[in-house]
Amino acid sequence: MLRKGIFVFLLLTTAYVALIKFQVFEGSRQGPVTSAPAAGKEVSHKVYFFSFTKYTPNGEKEIEIEGDSADLLAKTVDLMNVVAKAYAEETPVTITADEGQYNKDKNLVHLSKNVVATTEDGTRLLTEKLDIYPADRALETNERASVKKESINIDGEGARGDSQLKKVAFKKNVTVVIKDAGDGLAESGQGTTVITCDGPLDIDYEKNIAFFNKNVVAKDKRGTLTADRMEVHYDKGQRRVAKIIATGNVVVENPDGNKTYSDNVIYLADEGRIILGGDTEAIYMGGEAPNEFQ
Repeated sequence: MLRKGIFVFLLLTTAYVALIKFQVFEGSRQGPVTSAPAAGKEVSHKVYFFSFTKYTPNGEKEIEIEGDSADLLAKTVDLMNVVAKAYAEETPVTITADEGQYNKDKNLVHLSKNVVATTEDGTRLLTEKLDIYPADRALETNERASVKKESINIDGEGARGDSQLKKVAFKKNVTVVIKDAGDGLAESGQGTTVITCDGPLDIDYEKNIAFFNKNVVAKDKRGTLTADRMEVHYDKGQRRVAKIIATGNVVVENPDGNKTYSDNVIYLADEGRIILGGDTEAIYMGGEAPNEFQ
């Protein structure tokens, strides 16, 4: 009888353990029960801080990038509130933007919305979209962009520059405004110079020279100069246009309506004087002589 009781007890115990295991298995197979979000409420996603630094094979910094991201492990990291530093010659250009993407495989940074790139000497590039190529130490956009440096403001479509913005090229529809920063505006009579062209425009800030192409028009207080191409030299010390070399279908017109037509012209801005070259024709309407560009 005792043996029979022990056998029944063991049988019941085994059945109970089996039942418990079955319930555990069922629970793990079905997964945990979660409550559905309330109607009209969005599911929140955790945002992480992303920071990344890449070095060249020589151990020099190539780029630093920081921002907020919801996915740090993706090949292309989507970023918000971006701060990037692209390095060249050990001095970075700092670039901020509302949004961005970093492609780890291509080593490419794409920024968008309120993009501002600022160098240590105060040069600023502003646009809505910008690509950073760290290995090439280059910045590029196909959108409209502006570059501001000292008293020179440039606006145009499509721009590419080095990481220090020492050299910048604009593709088309360019307007350059050069404000005379000197005190003797009344004596020089020059004031602000505005130059437009269809493009391209190449500007070298280190050499203080710019090359304008296609339908170039330069205007200041003294008159208007048009040509196929212009080479504009900037006096950094005086912060004003120093000289313009114009070539191809050059027309000089002063406020009195006097015009000269020539193959090429050298305009000495500080002196308010022009030197005509090649075949020359003049139309004199009265007032000051056209070769004084007044």
